[in-house]
Amino acid sequence: MRTKNLIAEIIIFLLILLWAYTFASKVLDFDTFNRQIKGAYLLSSLGSPLPYILQLLHLSLVVLLIKKSWRKIGLIASLSVLLIYTGYLIYILKFAPSIPCSCISLYSGLLWDDQLLINLAVLVLNIIGLIMFSFKRPPHSSHIQTTY
Repeated sequence: MRTKNLIAEIIIFLLILLWAYTFASKVLDFDTFNRQIKGAYLLSSLGSPLPYILQLLHLSLVVLLIKKSWRKIGLIASLSVLLIYTGYLIYILKFAPSIPCSCISLYSGLLWDDQLLINLAVLVLNIIGLIMFSFKRPPHSSHIQTTY
């Protein structure tokens, strides 16, 4: 397997783990997640459907990244979501009058500064994955099929 293919596959696997973990952790404690979103700065104004929309988004990212024919769309969607989450984190840290819950955090005990560093690292990984995926070549087949 070529190096670019291997790098792309490892990054896609890591992103699948990230989004699956995010989905599962929020589902397993949905009441807390729902309550935190409703009390979060800026997010509370988006209404009660937001926690459900976010969960659907996380699950959709997992499905897009798992299905091989949808992976490029999954990588682009993942990058877009990470950009929005990271923008929200930066806004909260720099401009918000107070720092709200850790409801969008990967882990509920994580500090906002630490979550920002994780988001930036995952953003870089996602970009590298998208670049490597774009240059990825299909594996060579040992059978050459010809028709006469």
